[in-house]
Amino acid sequence: MIVCIYEDRSEQAIGVKLLLLSLSRHCARWPVRLYAPRLDRKQVQWVRRFSNVELVESNLKGGGSYNVKPAVLLDSLNRGDEECLWLDTDILVNGSLEFLADEVRDVVIVSQDPWEYPQGSSFRCAAWGLEMGRSLPGPLNTAVVRISKQHRRLIESWQQLLGNPAYRAEQRKPVGERNAVLLGDQDGLSALLASTEFADVRVRRLGHAVEILQHHGAGAYGDRERRQHRQLGLPPLVHAMGTIKPWLRKRSVNPIARPREYYESLYLELSPYMHLARAYQSELDEDPRWFKERTIASLVSGWLCGDDPVRKGRLQASVHRLLSPRIPRPAGPSH
Repeated sequence: MIVCIYEDRSEQAIGVKLLLLSLSRHCARWPVRLYAPRLDRKQVQWVRRFSNVELVESNLKGGGSYNVKPAVLLDSLNRGDEECLWLDTDILVNGSLEFLADEVRDVVIVSQDPWEYPQGSSFRCAAWGLEMGRSLPGPLNTAVVRISKQHRRLIESWQQLLGNPAYRAEQRKPVGERNAVLLGDQDGLSALLASTEFADVRVRRLGHAVEILQHHGAGAYGDRERRQHRQLGLPPLVHAMGTIKPWLRKRSVNPIARPREYYESLYLELSPYMHLARAYQSELDEDPRWFKERTIASLVSGWLCGDDPVRKGRLQASVHRLLSPRIPRPAGPSH
C-alpha cells in the first residue's frame, strides 16, 4: 500500500513536513508519493531526505486542494499501485497503521466525522442527483481514504461528481453561503457510497477518538473521548480539522479586543496535534515561533496539567459542549 499526499498551498508546507516526519517515525518502510507542484527549491531539498518518498512536481487535473483527491487516487492506480491510502496534510501519525493495511481490499476506509448524524450520507444523494440505496451515517470524512484497484469505478464517479457544474458553482461561494450538502469533496463521496449504484461497497469508518482523533473545535474532544485516552493513550491518527491550522493561528491576541480569535488560538494551542508536533520541532527548517508564542491561558493550563495532552483543554471542551445545542455521541468503527 502506498501513501498518497497532495499539497499545492505554500502556507500548508509545514503540515506536509510534520506528516512526513511522523510517517517516517511510525511507518518507516511504507512508500509515500507526495504530489507537490508548488514546492520551492529549499522545500524540495528538505523532502529529498526521505528515501521512501517519491516527489511528483507536475500538476494534476482535478481542481486542486481537497477536490484533487480522486485525481490523486486514480493517478496512483494508473501507476499500477494495488492499494492507495490518502492522508490529509493536517494529520499526524501517532502509531502503527498496519491495521489499515490489514483490512480486506474490497472495503473502502474513510474516517468518521466527529459531528456525524443518522442518515447524514444518505440524504445527500438527492442533492447530488443520485438515488439512495442504503442508510449510511455521515457525512463521511475524507481526511483518510483507503481504496484498492477494484474501487476504480467508484473513484472515477467521485471525480465526475466534483466536476458537476452545480457543485462548482457552490465552490465559488463563501463557505458560509454554500449548500450544506455541497460543501466539499467528502459530501460527494458520502452520497456515492449511500447511492444505489455503490450500496454493495463495504465501508469502514475509522472511529472518532478510537482510531483517529478528529479535533474539530474544542467540543469535538470531550470528556468521553478523554477518558478513553487516559487508559489507552492517543489514537494512531490525530487530525487538526478546521479552516485555521495550528501554524496559521493568530498569535499575541488580545482576549478583550478579539475574544473569538483568542478562544480559537487557545483551542489550537491546547490541541493534541500541537502537543505531538512539538516532538518534531528540531527537524523542521521553519520559523519556530508558531510553537513558542502562546496565550497566557494556554501556558497556565499546560503547567496545571503537567503538559498532559489529554488533560489540557478539558475545561474549554466542557464549556463548549455545554453551550452547543447538539453533540452527537461518536460510535466505533463499522462496516
